Amino acid sequence: MLKLLKSDLYRLGKSKLLYGVIGLVIVLSFLLTLIIHQDIRLGISVFGNLTAFQELEDIIRLGTEYQKGLGILVAILISIWIGQEYQWKTWQHKYIISKTRTGIYLSKAIVSLSISASVYLLFVLIAFLSSGQAKDLIASGYFVTIFCGISLYGSLGAVLCLLSMLIKNYTASTITCLCYVLFSETIWSAIRNLSGFSSTLAGIVEAGMRHSIYGMSVTISSASFTADMSRSIVLNSVVIILIATLLGLTVFRKYEL
Repeated sequence: MLKLLKSDLYRLGKSKLLYGVIGLVIVLSFLLTLIIHQDIRLGISVFGNLTAFQELEDIIRLGTEYQKGLGILVAILISIWIGQEYQWKTWQHKYIISKTRTGIYLSKAIVSLSISASVYLLFVLIAFLSSGQAKDLIASGYFVTIFCGISLYGSLGAVLCLLSMLIKNYTASTITCLCYVLFSETIWSAIRNLSGFSSTLAGIVEAGMRHSIYGMSVTISSASFTADMSRSIVLNSVVIILIATLLGLTVFRKYEL
């Protein structure tokens, strides 16, 4: 398992895409902070949802709303990094190292979780450092929001790993991961509308949406979010990670590599 992790991290470290994503995240976070300091009013609209930037909290909210930017970068990075294993047909080498598919999948899942959470954390830290409010990171309520954001992105990484590992086609996995990130709100809205004919079904759909990654994103980025909600957010993220990992392991073990 340790050898697999070292191998995956080494290959990730050699990826130019990784450094491109890191550079883009740093520049984006710094520019948004600079715009606020210059008292420039800016808004970003994704599928009709407008996010206005007036203070640091708005930047943190943008990071938490994964479908508006960071999640897209994470989806591209994880799907391409894993998809290259299918493209280059290097799975046999991984199997020789570990002798078990469980180790192969878990290694990919751990790295995917780390990639996803690290991209979000980098974005937030650059925003705080650029704004000169780094000392407020722990003292204020931002710490709880950021911790929940890390949990959310960890679960997002697990789901993107699942999709990338189970879709053998390099291009198809990238498109699927991007669609999952970009259209999660649209899909949930459509399901909710279709379930309107039954109050019972509508209740089930509402509960499912609330406990989904998208639902957690809405909760964390809302003005009504409080520290008391953090425990349920973290627990929900852990459940999603476990379900995605177990499902991925079950299917991946039966794959012909």
